[in-house]
Amino acid sequence: MTEVTRTIILPSGRKAEVRKGKGRDLMRAHRAVADIAEPMSVSFALIAELALIDAKALVYEDVLEMELDDVLALEAAVTGVSESRENFPQPAAPQMDIENLSQPRQSPDLSPSDSPSQN
Repeated sequence: MTEVTRTIILPSGRKAEVRKGKGRDLMRAHRAVADIAEPMSVSFALIAELALIDAKALVYEDVLEMELDDVLALEAAVTGVSESRENFPQPAAPQMDIENLSQPRQSPDLSPSDSPSQN
């Protein structure tokens, strides 16, 4: 079985191949940066898991040293922020049964004689 990959040319001119991610890739990315508190570390580690640059595998530290434009392009390709959203599709919206929604509470109808300012 062949892996689904997408080829992109990075802003630096380098060629990147990004494969479609799986749950195990996300787990490996989390393990690779378990001791790093930086929130972006998992995203960078996931790039390293899923991308080849000029046919060479990456490690987390390689992504740290890349030009920012290339990192942002790879992040968009990996997370699906670009046009296709292949790796992280939008979850299906839950279907809501409008009839079962609770009705808003009605405020009491105050007649002019019941109003505190009129007494």
